Amino acid sequence: MVGLSSRHEGDRIVIELYPGDPVELGDLSKSFAALARIYERHYRQDGETSPKLYVTKLETGSVLMEIAPYAMIMGALTVMDGAVIVADFTNRLWRGVAAFSNLPSGPARLEPPSLEDARDIKEFTKPLLGRNGSALGIKHARYEKTEGERRVVVEYNFTESELNRAAINIDRAFEAPLLEGIEAETAPREQIKREVMLFMDQANRGPGKERGRTGDRGIIPDIYDKPLPVYFRKSFQNLKSQITREVNPLTSAFVVDVHVQYVGGDPDPKGYVVTDIHQVIPGDDNDNEDLA
Repeated sequence: MVGLSSRHEGDRIVIELYPGDPVELGDLSKSFAALARIYERHYRQDGETSPKLYVTKLETGSVLMEIAPYAMIMGALTVMDGAVIVADFTNRLWRGVAAFSNLPSGPARLEPPSLEDARDIKEFTKPLLGRNGSALGIKHARYEKTEGERRVVVEYNFTESELNRAAINIDRAFEAPLLEGIEAETAPREQIKREVMLFMDQANRGPGKERGRTGDRGIIPDIYDKPLPVYFRKSFQNLKSQITREVNPLTSAFVVDVHVQYVGGDPDPKGYVVTDIHQVIPGDDNDNEDLA
């Protein structure tokens, strides 16, 4: 396919993902798909057919990806004059993340994106969430014939804490506060923890709750040594059933992603919100008769 070289002149969107740990291939493909959906919506509002985004370069270690707009003209794949396309989309992507991450160095108030964009922004950044030292870089870069090298036009960077904060604030945009009586303003400290071991101390047969009083309590030894209320993200209605359907939750273990909930300046967590279950490890006793 002639022309799909990162060394041809033109503008590129450069995405740099620094996950800190290996990333599951499925998570990476979902991240890229979310990025493509945001791009398609960017052009749909003008009612015109958008040039397709193509990957012109992919590096490993960190995940570095260069993307350029191409279009099919007279049966041939042709690189577009993409300066405006790249500049507009790079800015849209940055503003979408920054609006939820509360960047101290950024504008005091950014207009949040649509809920569709917000959902896909979280999916796009998901491989980086809850990972120590993770980071995201978004660049508008340009290759020029006269120089033969890439020149960065504009660059935006997000740290681990900013990405985690953006994900939490996106969740808040979709749902009411998860713990009864705790407003978002009084619970500013939340943490995302990925793939931690959860042991249920108490579980009932009812559906998982997302807030209020709950009969589900559990211990995550890596975070806190006492049982705390366990909630389940509403958008994942099957999570509670994964814990109670086929195994005895009181004798089994679960590898989960959670939001750890804090209140005010108290250093001790007040509850867990399960957002994903990676693995169910059955105990020796699979009898569910102990459930209330």
